[in-house]
Amino acid sequence: MVKLGLNTWLWAYQFGTEHLSCIDTAAKLGAEVMDFFVNDPNCFPTKEVAERMKQYDMGTVVTTAMTPEYNAISPDPAVREAALTFMKRLLDVTAELGATVVGGVNYVGSGYHTGKPRSQQEIEWDAAYLRAAGEYAAQYGIDIALEPVKRFETHFLNTAAQALELIELTGLPNLKVHLDTFHMNIEEADIPGAIEMCGEKLAYLHLIDSNRGAPGMGHVPWADVFKALKKIDYQGAGCIETFNPETLEETSSLTYLTRRFADTPEELSKRGLEYLKAVRTMVYGG
Repeated sequence: MVKLGLNTWLWAYQFGTEHLSCIDTAAKLGAEVMDFFVNDPNCFPTKEVAERMKQYDMGTVVTTAMTPEYNAISPDPAVREAALTFMKRLLDVTAELGATVVGGVNYVGSGYHTGKPRSQQEIEWDAAYLRAAGEYAAQYGIDIALEPVKRFETHFLNTAAQALELIELTGLPNLKVHLDTFHMNIEEADIPGAIEMCGEKLAYLHLIDSNRGAPGMGHVPWADVFKALKKIDYQGAGCIETFNPETLEETSSLTYLTRRFADTPEELSKRGLEYLKAVRTMVYGG
């Protein structure tokens, strides 16, 4: 059964020691998993987070969105090498936190566009990067889960089918898929069908509604999502990834979110978790 949790984007874009209390808040709200968004693995408070997480019975997932200076499909070899260096450091952090999944836009520089459909050369560059990253991750027993995102953020991976094709090309067993219901709402013709297509390759989920608010605030077919997860016997995590309504002025350019769906992160978290747990109970039973 899917384990439900919260992403730290609800509180902070760049997570620091001043945000450690959100771990306590998430536990009090009934989160079963904590998803740490790490935008810079070189300044993430790994030790402090690991110590705080020991106080609670919550799972840990790490996600990221690599910026264009860390871009595995750049024509510049130095930028491609920087992407691999970034990813290796992120995997070190993930291992120190005791997590076994790194999700997010970890395969390309988020926001990078060529103005053209992806090329065969870009696919080959990315496959080479993912093989190196996957082999490095294997020493820790970590899965790298690729998150297809909407066409406005990348021209490279937009659908589950594209992610699965790229994974097959690499030939590595620890490369998996990370699905996000907000992006799926834009790019997938059949959301439950895409989940079923991934099957055992599905390693992680972001659960967000169609308007990027908390689940229950839009038109994502949540019962069908959970029925598909039950059908493939998904046992991983699904975390709410919406954004702090108190800091929209600073983060709108990154999140494309311009509306407040609540006054505080806690209100969004509570509403979203309660809604998802109710749907989970309906589908799986009490």
